[in-house]
Amino acid sequence: MSSSNRTKQRRSGGLTLLLYQRTLHPELFRILNSSQVSRRAYEADIWIVEGGHVISFTAGKNNLTEVIAVKGEPLTDRGLLQSIPCRGERYHEDTYSGNIRYMISTQEEQLTQTLYEATKHEIASYAAKRELMTAEQAATPETSATLSVLDIECRSHELLVQSYHFFDENLMVIKTQGIIEVMKNV
Repeated sequence: MSSSNRTKQRRSGGLTLLLYQRTLHPELFRILNSSQVSRRAYEADIWIVEGGHVISFTAGKNNLTEVIAVKGEPLTDRGLLQSIPCRGERYHEDTYSGNIRYMISTQEEQLTQTLYEATKHEIASYAAKRELMTAEQAATPETSATLSVLDIECRSHELLVQSYHFFDENLMVIKTQGIIEVMKNV
């Protein structure tokens, strides 16, 4: 395999974390599965989109939107707070809009074929058993097969989201663990 091929292949699996201080229009994405959460302290729209996921979190008048997407380019610059590549292992923590605390760890792994298939099967079985939010895409001439799984826990003042994004083309698994919290007494 030539090095230019390897570079291209590696880049296509890399995800980027984008944080926005506003909601994003659904038309910017190809939404494969969606869910809404409403608690007294916050509301959230959760979408599995082609190549990643979007979480729009609203607490009162304040908003924070997390986008994990294959596209390295920001979808829009309006309201963009951060753009962080999810290469290797990353951790990011900050407070936005005065009352929204955000923490995320991301881990990108390129696995062997055997380990990739075993991991994908294990997560798919776990997701089916727990009835987690999932979206699977078969391979097309333009794109490789993908599987996305979101494990969502809604607490009174915080939203916990674990995600698993599998990319068959380059045996890449990207896992995220995030907490979006409405800070009390701010």
